[in-house]
Amino acid sequence: MKYDATLKSIFQTLPRRLLLLLAGQEAAALLPVEFPAVKRRMPDLIVRLRDESIFHLELQSGHDPDMAWRMLEYFLLIRDRYPAARIVQQVLYVGAGAFVFPAEIEETNLKFRYTTRDIREIDCQQMLESPCLEENLLAILCRLQDGQRALRTILARIARMEPKAGADALEKLVILAGLRKLVTTVKEEIKEMPITFDVMENEFLHDIFVKGRLEGRQEGRQEGRQEGRQEGRQEGIREGIRIGERQTHLKGEAALLLRLLERRFGSLPGWVPERVHTADAATLETWGDRILTAQSLREVFEG
Repeated sequence: MKYDATLKSIFQTLPRRLLLLLAGQEAAALLPVEFPAVKRRMPDLIVRLRDESIFHLELQSGHDPDMAWRMLEYFLLIRDRYPAARIVQQVLYVGAGAFVFPAEIEETNLKFRYTTRDIREIDCQQMLESPCLEENLLAILCRLQDGQRALRTILARIARMEPKAGADALEKLVILAGLRKLVTTVKEEIKEMPITFDVMENEFLHDIFVKGRLEGRQEGRQEGRQEGRQEGRQEGIREGIRIGERQTHLKGEAALLLRLLERRFGSLPGWVPERVHTADAATLETWGDRILTAQSLREVFEG
């Protein structure tokens, strides 16, 4: 699933420890990221480092054959605004698949390079120990020795937060957990979490943790009864439970995808929920992987 809005919102708070790991020195200031152009351009993060250089970090969760050209475009925009500064660019890969996109352009009269880093190279413990909650959330994308333990650490901190802030943090955690296929683990762990806020008061969390589960169980029981008439009441009940669990998972994934689409592209036309709710798990995952790089809704669904 994808994450553009969530990751950008996390980077509204300066991730000092992550930047130290990536850039090799501390950030001195968070700089504006929107540039005037014919096409609206919004880099993920630009900071001024202690040595006065400009560090540009771009997040990427999937394959983009035009990534190098996009980075070159950002470089020119940054150079135009900060002409005297040394510019350092890096792409941080946060996806789950292979790290395959190019990191340079080499053509006649043009050579351009930037660095790349896979967030899984970073030990999550360094991020979990940060006093910054946003970096704690990013920890589940790093190198995990024990994903369940990492989630418990993060959830324990969220449990101590004020209700509104806690619900917002939990929502971000669930969205990022989708990148590492940990949503089910989050659901299991939250049952033991001593939270002080009501999950049902948050529309997104309600859909993920409650609505999808109840609807899935209801549909599962209905299908179970139909099969039970043919194969026996007891077997029908067991199958109904299994179907309910599958429906629960699919509905949770569909709700998450719709929420991300709405955050990325705004109000959704009626055909979008219809397609999402009738798709299988593999298709939902494919669409989710396209959200971060797609420029329109059509690109998400048509590739």
